[in-house]
Amino acid sequence: MSVLYAYALSRPQFPGKKFFSLYILFTMLFNGGLVPTYIMYTRYLHMKNTIWALIIPSLMVNAFNVLLIRSYFQNNVPQSLLEAAQIDGASEWNILCRIVLPISKPIIATIGLFIGVAYWNDWMNGLYYITDDRLYSIQQILNNMLRNIEYLSKNATSAAKSTSLAGTLPAATVRMAIAVIGLLPILVIYPFIQKYFVKGISLGAVKG
Repeated sequence: MSVLYAYALSRPQFPGKKFFSLYILFTMLFNGGLVPTYIMYTRYLHMKNTIWALIIPSLMVNAFNVLLIRSYFQNNVPQSLLEAAQIDGASEWNILCRIVLPISKPIIATIGLFIGVAYWNDWMNGLYYITDDRLYSIQQILNNMLRNIEYLSKNATSAAKSTSLAGTLPAATVRMAIAVIGLLPILVIYPFIQKYFVKGISLGAVKG
């Protein structure tokens, strides 16, 4: 979604380019707030307790990512190459898939990492829109575990008066275990895209 939006904005002949650029920029500065957003997704779009509630809200398209990709396309994809493809009769879709995307592996890998980390770490959407435990994300499960441990720890002193098991619930241990589980997939994936990461950030930001 971000690549498609950014590619359209990077094309000088795209009609309405200024409007859609201001539109995406506006979303970086203003938002409707939590209550209107919740009402829209639950009452009108009927996403509550669906898998789409974990995918679409807040994460589907990020304005910063779009602008970063657009900047990369404008500064690192030769316009002469795109014009030559148009002269040969290539459609915009063919130009994007066969020319632009292969050249843009660094920025795509970088944005892919950003979005992947955002999805992996997200538990707010599950908290707001998911009440069916069959649809809980792993982050929401870990968050619930942590909250339960903290609750039991706070009430351990009073519970100790009536039971022989007291007081030393492994709250810190659970936090460390949750941190390891949260970081593990990122640590596994990161070495494979590290070579693209710095290059994609620096090239996408130059002359932005």
